[in-house]
Amino acid sequence: MKLGSRDIQMRKIMAIAALGVVGFGGVAACGAATPAIRQPRPPTLLPSASAARAGHDGVAQDIARIAVGNGGLAALDNGDGRATLAICDPGTVPNLHIGTPMSASCGISYSDGSVWRQTVTVTFDSHGHPVADWTDTGTELFQPIGG
Repeated sequence: MKLGSRDIQMRKIMAIAALGVVGFGGVAACGAATPAIRQPRPPTLLPSASAARAGHDGVAQDIARIAVGNGGLAALDNGDGRATLAICDPGTVPNLHIGTPMSASCGISYSDGSVWRQTVTVTFDSHGHPVADWTDTGTELFQPIGG
């Protein structure tokens, strides 16, 4: 079944709305999306003094940026597509200890059209640069387009 551009546009609107709902009961969510054209960027220094001052909101924003490839690591990949939009709930960031992995519950839209609620965890080197990220299995909120 081939979807028209109007159907795809409506599906994207629904997916973005679902990502907003992922904020668990109206908790403010922080997000990041991949830009249309990627520019080389220096790695994000997540556990820096500025991130620590920003608290859970700043960490959630940084994790969302890293998840979509805007923080020194490649975008997350679910096997069928790469993460294109991530909205992470700052209320789910369990710790702010420099030198430990940091995580947040995120709504993630992938390039295949699927939308998932997943916990994203990021580990850092001794200089605060992200060195690895991964997700749990999560819950699929929307299936891929045509799937």
